[in-house]
This record gives sequence, structure tokens and C-alpha cells, in this order.
Amino acid sequence: MNYTMSGYGAVDYAGFWRRAGAVIIDGIIVGLISLLFKMVALNSMGIDILLAILYTPFFESSELQATPGKALLDMRIVSTSGERITFKKAIIRYFVRIVSGLILCFGFLMMLFTEKKQTLHDLAAETLVVRGEVKNVNYFQAWYHQVLQVLGMLDKVPAKSNESLGPQEGAGQDVTPADLANLYELYQKGILSEGEYNQKREEILKKL
Repeated sequence: MNYTMSGYGAVDYAGFWRRAGAVIIDGIIVGLISLLFKMVALNSMGIDILLAILYTPFFESSELQATPGKALLDMRIVSTSGERITFKKAIIRYFVRIVSGLILCFGFLMMLFTEKKQTLHDLAAETLVVRGEVKNVNYFQAWYHQVLQVLGMLDKVPAKSNESLGPQEGAGQDVTPADLANLYELYQKGILSEGEYNQKREEILKKL
């Protein structure tokens, strides 16, 4: 179902059952990885927690902008301004997500009553889960690039060949005319308001 944001265009926010399906897929993936580790590790204490932290926040803040479960179901996570989220916000989102489950899953059910289908952890991290084709990138490569970025080893990350969602958080100064087209697409979809679109458009024009 489509909704409008600030009166501009329409955004297709991911619904409850689609997001629940992604949780199941991700749970199976993490469970299988955990099982493999436990088969070779003498001490398995903390493996599940470590894997969950390495899996969810790293994927959600990567160039994929989604966990494999969400990507397979054509969903991605963006900030409320339509940009790729930072690792810090992904961490906040992950830990508040745990709280969402502890309070009788009310934090998850909140999406049934919020205008933009936001859960408690979406509200805390200022994120949206939107539907749409996810970038065609290798899952492991996206995760690996994000690990390097978090560790401050950006020089080892090759240039991206995929279409950008728009000017990204922490992006460099190099911009191209294609960034204007991407920005306009965000505006048309309602992810950016008119004011945000004009501001970012001016920033891009100054760098061209």
C-alpha cells in the first residue's frame, strides 16, 4: 500500500508479513552459520550474539542497505531523509529491536499503527523500511566492504559500480550528473521533501 510523505509523491513502505518473512529468512541463515561454528568451536558461549551483531547492523548499513532476508524480499532500509544509514544508526536500531521483542513484541506491532509503518526500533534510529528493487551486489562483498569502512580501511574498498540511492552519508566529494537524476527520483517517490530535495540539489550543483 502506498503512502505519501510530507505531501510529495508516494512511498511503498514494507508491510508486516513481508518484514516477518525477512526475519524468518535471516533467522535461518544466522542459525545455519551458528550451527557450523558450534560444530568446530569448543566454547560456543556468545556465538549467537556475536553473529547477530556482525550480521544485522553490518548488512543494514552496507551498500546493500538490507539483510539478505530483506534483500530477497525486495526491501531496504533508509534514513527518514532517504539515505543509506550509518553503522552507528544500524547498531542503535539493532539493540532497540531487542527491546521491541522484550516488551511482548509491542515494539514490532507498533508498525500496524504508525503512518509510515515504523516499529519502535525504526523510530529510535530514524529509519524506514521501504519496498523496491535492491541493488544487484554480492552479499558477502557488501558485508566485507562495510567491515572495511567501519574499521577505517576505505582505501581498500573498490569504487562502487552500482547505481547510488543518492548522496550518501559520509560520501566523498566526487559527484556526477547521475546523482541529480537519483536525487530527483527520491523526490518523486516522496522519500525527500521539496525542501530537502532543493538543498541537496544545490550541494550537488556546487560540486559539479
